[in-house]
Amino acid sequence: METVEEQKAIARLYGLLSLQKEIEKKFGNTGYNVFVFGSYLTTRYVEGKSDIDIAVYSEDFNLYIKLSSFLEDYFNSRGIESDIFYIDTSMEAPVYCAPLKSQVQFTDYYPQKLVDFYKGCQLKLEENKARMAG
Repeated sequence: METVEEQKAIARLYGLLSLQKEIEKKFGNTGYNVFVFGSYLTTRYVEGKSDIDIAVYSEDFNLYIKLSSFLEDYFNSRGIESDIFYIDTSMEAPVYCAPLKSQVQFTDYYPQKLVDFYKGCQLKLEENKARMAG
């Protein structure tokens, strides 16, 4: 039997599926990807306290601006705080590891450049962990 928290997490996931369809109608489904990660998809999410974490990847920065504005307006209209950021592939950093390995992605757009970037970010994360441990 599902707990209330599990039911709410599932409802949030279905809401994201609807949002994905809205975005696809408005922006198509190529040239970008939207990654959702963090507590929003889990039972740890606390309504009114937690936010939704979103990372957007696109080579077209203007498309990123349009997508992020749309997403921010969408969540604001629902009373949900959002943390939306651009995946800047010019600088590998551990902060990108969580979104890039997220199971919740809005499109299949994950070019080789992004695969290589993720590997570099993961390497930076491992280096940081080794420094902290040693």
